Amino acid sequence: MTDDRGPIQRGQPLREAVYRRVIALVSSGDYSPGTALTEAAISRSLEVSRTPVREALIRLEAEGVLQSSLARGFVVRPLTRSEAEEIYPILGALESLALTTSGATTESSLGDLRAVASELSECDDPVRRWQLDSHWHDLLTATSGNAKLVEMAQSLRTSISRYELTYMRLVRSRAEADAQHRAILDALADGDRERAADIVRRHWRDGLEQVLRWLMRDDRPA
Repeated sequence: MTDDRGPIQRGQPLREAVYRRVIALVSSGDYSPGTALTEAAISRSLEVSRTPVREALIRLEAEGVLQSSLARGFVVRPLTRSEAEEIYPILGALESLALTTSGATTESSLGDLRAVASELSECDDPVRRWQLDSHWHDLLTATSGNAKLVEMAQSLRTSISRYELTYMRLVRSRAEADAQHRAILDALADGDRERAADIVRRHWRDGLEQVLRWLMRDDRPA
């Protein structure tokens, strides 16, 4: 397992490595909503120059993960109802499109999806659950064979990582979501991609409703 807090190892494309490291730190909760990020601090901790750090921060701002602040550099965007209401339905639409526009799901793909879903249903660690859930949805959209669709979905899931991880840290019961994963796979195994797409849309709609209820709680993190 890689150390998200240590320096970047040489021998890998630096720009992409720095970008992925900052995403990992946001997703793991090390950089929580409202945290200020500066080029200088990140470049010191990762032992890289400021240029790839600046490029990574600008890219994450464009993807909606960060927002720029004149006084503080960049800040991890806070959690808002309006943003969640915009992104969750788009993800539901993209994933359902992935299922309805592709051919039959191969046995190999179904096996990979079932293996991740099984591990996910038995996992109690919120960070690991988020990682497995994201991987499961990556595998699902990849069945489309549409590289642009996969890229768009991954970018949006990066944006909502702030919601998903913070929510999973506080609300541990995910039995309904796990059951929906299994129902999606059963539909795909039956060759019923329309039914699978309907469950996917409901999955994201239900997820949005749960996050919105949580955002309205007085005891959630600011």
